Amino acid sequence: MFIPATRPYLGGTGKIGVWLFFVLSAFLLSNKFLKKGITIQSVSEYFLGRFLRILPLFLIASAFYYYMGYFDAETLRNVLTFQQGFDHLWTIPVEFKFYFTLPILLIALQAIKKRFGLFSVAITAILITIAFRYLYPTSLLQENSIETRWYMSSFIVGIILSYILRNLNNNTSRYGTYIFALLLILLSIIPSFSNLIIGTAILPNLATSYLSISIIWAIFIYFSVLDTGITSSVLSSSLMRKIGNHSFSTYLFHWFVLTQLAKKFTDNIPVMLLSIVASLLLGAIIYFVFERNIENFRHRVQKVMTRPST
Repeated sequence: MFIPATRPYLGGTGKIGVWLFFVLSAFLLSNKFLKKGITIQSVSEYFLGRFLRILPLFLIASAFYYYMGYFDAETLRNVLTFQQGFDHLWTIPVEFKFYFTLPILLIALQAIKKRFGLFSVAITAILITIAFRYLYPTSLLQENSIETRWYMSSFIVGIILSYILRNLNNNTSRYGTYIFALLLILLSIIPSFSNLIIGTAILPNLATSYLSISIIWAIFIYFSVLDTGITSSVLSSSLMRKIGNHSFSTYLFHWFVLTQLAKKFTDNIPVMLLSIVASLLLGAIIYFVFERNIENFRHRVQKVMTRPST
């Protein structure tokens, strides 16, 4: 945004982060279900929790962008009803629609695991992934599509990662070297970088490479969870936890900071770096003004739902 000359080389690299988002959300939500069990109460709590976690702040963000003139009233209506995406907000409909699929998938996979074992779960997941890749080939994918079916393989990777970490003997150790190597791999597959290093693009289109990148991210998460070294200390530090707490607010509103500053300060690297800090600060403000209150309310409601009846 700030340095237009780099767009042909770096445009679309944000997709790498999007695929992490999909894998990580599927992993964490699956983990909760596999820990608590899939019951009427846990599913009810899950749906209410997801509704309160996503929609109120998404509504506030969408209304904010409308008020600031980013789109008209018709677009606002389409965005809020998940009929249309808007710039970075296209991921929210994809994620939210996946929430309805997850319990069904896990019920089926748990039944298969109970009868045929963990290996059969992996085989089933692979077959589901192949089926979705066949029915929805990447050659037909419209970039930033809000339809979850295109990205189901990314979510399935996260689900399988949850099964692996909960059902296999996984050894904790210092995996910092592996984690760093995976980050270098993710960096090197950016088309402009791989062209520079080896003279050809490893993954020519990051928007359609969600399965490949999702697998790399799953391995990254796997080693990060089991790591006991410096990398684990950094990723679980107080600063990173705070950034993590504010990350949803930051994600929703950072676009405003970047677009406004980039428009006024083109080719200005100091302001570009400042915009990152400003995005984090705005995310923190939105968190304390809105998201924290919404989250407190969500947790109170879920606590009531899990309280034993007298």
